Formats: sequence, C-alpha cells, structure tokens
Amino acid sequence: MEPAVDKLEALFQKSEADLDYIEKRLKLDFITSASENGCPAQENPAAMLESLAAIKARHAALSSQVQELASAQKQAVESIQTNVDQAMEVLRRLQETAQLKEPPDAALPGQSS
Repeated sequence: MEPAVDKLEALFQKSEADLDYIEKRLKLDFITSASENGCPAQENPAAMLESLAAIKARHAALSSQVQELASAQKQAVESIQTNVDQAMEVLRRLQETAQLKEPPDAALPGQSS
C-alpha cells in the first residue's frame, strides 16, 4: 500500500508543479503579448488575473466573516429570547404570589370591580 500512496503523492506533486509552470508561462505570455500589442496597463490580462485572485481571496474572507457574524447574531437572539422567557416566568410567579397575598375583598385604589 505504501508504494501506491507514494506514487500518487508524487503524481500530485508533479501535477502541482506543472500547473505552477503553466500559470507562470501564461502570465509571461500575457505580459509579452500585451506589451507587443501596446495594451494599457489596465487591460493587461496578467494584472487582471492577479486582481481577480485578490478579489476572490477577499470575497472568501468576507464570506467567512459574514457566516461568523450570522452565527453570533443567532446565538445573541437565542440568548435574548431565553432571558426574556425567564423574565416572563419570574414576572408570572410574582403576579401569582402577589394575588395569593392580597385579601380577596381588597381592591386597589383607583380600580373598580
């Protein structure tokens, strides 16, 4: 099993190296053809690819932050809901206790029966 794994690992490393070479070669070709054709710097395909890679990385980072914020917001809402539920339960118990201690015939001033 070891030789097969080593062989696969070597193939992956070679393919990564090949892809790196192709990427560098394409960038060089883009730069060369852009300068030969007199393309302005804004239209340089190599620069555009680099900008695109930076934008993709920034997008991934922002997406991760949004997911973290959404999770934190959900936890905060759940915590607030739990606290409100607990406060309502305490209030209900206080009202029940107050009604038990109040004499049945006693009415609060300003209330009509």
